[in-house]
Amino acid sequence: MKPISILFAVLLFTGLLTVSCNKDFLEKPQGGTFTVDTVFNTKLNASGAVAQMYNLCIPSGFPKNTNHDMTRPDMVTDELYMIHPEYDWMVNVGSYVTGTATVDATIDRGGFGSHYLGIRQANLVLKNIDEVTDADDAWKNQVKGQALFCRAMQHFELFRQYGGIPLITEPLDGAHQLKIHRSSVATTIDSMVNWCNQAAALLPATWPATDYGRATSLAAKALKARVLLFAASPLYNTPPSMQATVDGARFGNEHDTVLAYANYDKGRWLTAANAARDVINAAPASGIALYYTGKAETTPNDDSYAGLGDYEAVSNVYGNSELILVNTLSMDASRYGGWFWGLWMTSKVRQGQWAFKNNVPLEFIQQYEKRDGTRWTLPLTSTGDDFPTWIKAMNLDPRFYQTILYDGMWYNSQRGVLSYYLGDGAQYPTTDFGHSDVGDDGYALETYKFVSRIDNFNDNHFAWPVFRLAEFYLSYAEALNEYQGPQGEATTYLNKIRQRAGMPNKNFSSPDDFRDAVQNERTIEFAYEGFRLSDLQRWLKAYDVLNGTLHGIQTKANATSGTLKRNWRVVDFMRRTFLKRYYYTPFPSSQVSINYLGDGKDWNGQNPGW
Repeated sequence: MKPISILFAVLLFTGLLTVSCNKDFLEKPQGGTFTVDTVFNTKLNASGAVAQMYNLCIPSGFPKNTNHDMTRPDMVTDELYMIHPEYDWMVNVGSYVTGTATVDATIDRGGFGSHYLGIRQANLVLKNIDEVTDADDAWKNQVKGQALFCRAMQHFELFRQYGGIPLITEPLDGAHQLKIHRSSVATTIDSMVNWCNQAAALLPATWPATDYGRATSLAAKALKARVLLFAASPLYNTPPSMQATVDGARFGNEHDTVLAYANYDKGRWLTAANAARDVINAAPASGIALYYTGKAETTPNDDSYAGLGDYEAVSNVYGNSELILVNTLSMDASRYGGWFWGLWMTSKVRQGQWAFKNNVPLEFIQQYEKRDGTRWTLPLTSTGDDFPTWIKAMNLDPRFYQTILYDGMWYNSQRGVLSYYLGDGAQYPTTDFGHSDVGDDGYALETYKFVSRIDNFNDNHFAWPVFRLAEFYLSYAEALNEYQGPQGEATTYLNKIRQRAGMPNKNFSSPDDFRDAVQNERTIEFAYEGFRLSDLQRWLKAYDVLNGTLHGIQTKANATSGTLKRNWRVVDFMRRTFLKRYYYTPFPSSQVSINYLGDGKDWNGQNPGW
């Protein structure tokens, strides 16, 4: 299946947008040819500016061919353990997970200035789109809706890292001229919600297939629902019983308004539930529904589209019905040039040679229930002599086998049965799959979500899911439970996701038990989609979950019986540290030193502890 023609083809337009992060775009035109007046003179030229706005504003979790850009926040959670020295120093993950991060050496989730470049581009479009001479009001209003959505999206990307931020509604001359104080969390959230409402009123429910990837009214509702779920969550809407949990992550004075609401309000959960329900109700008009293949499990030894189970199909079938909004820039190797930084970070199994190894910790594997819905824990002293047989006999949630590959698994026609084991020094040597930059490791489990397995290693069938409908089923269930308990639709919508996955229904009378269940369901359903770090932070669970030693499973070839067996044991990966101050990302020192973030007097606006 090939991706249909997409919006970002406009990026080829006359070479206008050859540098995606040029801070002087439209202010110092390339070659003196383009100015604000000439770009926003014709519909064709203005479409190039709109394309640049999408290029800057629509997030993607695919690893990029760039340094110092941690597009994969799963690297600092219990989802992933990667071994490579460059990933430590190029994106500061090493210092972060060992508790030694500093203001200017912490994880980069897109870059402070880069987000404001996207905001600036959206504001340029909003300010100037009415000047286009050959477009009607309907077209201009749709562009305004897209720009409002993009402005809200980039403010949210900043908000979930920093808390209250400077709110920008005019096209400043560049990120270096940003000199507006931080707004409170309440004002930041209200502004994003307002922009989403305005965008939803201007945007269509659907676009023609040639415009796949543009924001719709449903995408604006989805962003609003995500914002309001964060707003209701304990990090920002802290109940009295959890105040001690955030000690060390707050100032303890009047400046806390940039970190959280001044008071807890249970009604914020109802507001979040209503927003998620609005997405669910509006989905049919946009042609959006949960995606089904008709089977919960992927067909063994089949690397065709027809063999995909429901869960694997959601991420592999381009343009499927569940996707509310995607970033249409694919994982095609042509994007990466000579240095395949991005593709190497996706998985060793994709490259089949030197590459990053996306090891899955045991602590994350244990989030997957058994097929009968029971939880399990593997003692750290556990061993065995036939790992593939053991892991299949565990009969875990089908989503496990559609997300995580294992030593001895048949992967596809080209890779065949995978050999991640340590060699036996004789008949079965260590292969590239059992090796990392620090030597032979034999680590037996690796994630392959968004790693091409089917269609002859076709990287081009992926599109990063910015929003998919399943998110709002679980957001609705989570928020409704917090407001009124698990009875009724909270349980119904949790179980809709479990039923699609082939898992048994859950039924709880206790809000606490339901909370644990829906949080775990969200962890599994959105594994490796960029949710885990932000979810642990907003739930105020990151400090508890991300402090401790991560473990893995190591396998070793054993041919003493005459046939290859894979002995296995539990091994240490590394000790991870999450400091209380990590609940909020520090502002760059270059911005703090200008002294505009705070009150301009005694408080410089930096987040606590940094």
